Amino acid sequence: MAKQRRAASKSAARSKTSKAAAKTSKSAKKSAKSASKKSASKKSASKKSASKKSASKKSAPRAPKKAPVVNSRQAYAKAVALYEKGVKSLQRKNYDAATTTFQQLLAEYPEERELHERARLYLNVCERQAKPQEKAPRTVDARKLAATVALNRREVDEALALLKGAASSHPDDDHLQYMLALAHALRSDAAASATHLERAIELNPYNRVQARQEPDFDAVRDDEPIQILLAEQ
Repeated sequence: MAKQRRAASKSAARSKTSKAAAKTSKSAKKSAKSASKKSASKKSASKKSASKKSASKKSAPRAPKKAPVVNSRQAYAKAVALYEKGVKSLQRKNYDAATTTFQQLLAEYPEERELHERARLYLNVCERQAKPQEKAPRTVDARKLAATVALNRREVDEALALLKGAASSHPDDDHLQYMLALAHALRSDAAASATHLERAIELNPYNRVQARQEPDFDAVRDDEPIQILLAEQ
């Protein structure tokens, strides 16, 4: 009987141990699952955070590039050099080269409006040379154009006749006055040149700047009235 009781006691102890082990195993599995879920949750949160940072970087606007500073004096000097190149080509009767140069001036330096007026006039001269007009010019613009052609040919008397006729009806046209000053300078008539240049500058101060760089004034440039007119203001 004692042996049977001992055997039964051992069997009960084993059963309890087995049940305890089963409970421990279940608890361990639950802990493992919980840890796995937490790890997956952390990984998901980390991915979402990384994704948000990446999206933030992509959506952040880039700082605009600073526009290059344009030196207006240098631009003006280049425009004047281009203008003078066109005038020289025109004086040499190289009308194709002159046309190309003046068109380049108009396209590349749109802000130099004063130079544009003369450049367009010279472009008309080039066109006129390509298709000569037989009729005598009647309008002011037509006379300016014909006078410009005459001056480039150094036919000063013809240019003066055209300009005087136009200036008699349009005395306040600064370009006519400037061209008259230029025509008289080519004849080395400093007094007459100074009179018209002064009027041209009164009507449009830019003519002073233009005259300083105009080689056709070289014949009278050392004359005192011309020097005073061309002096810095």
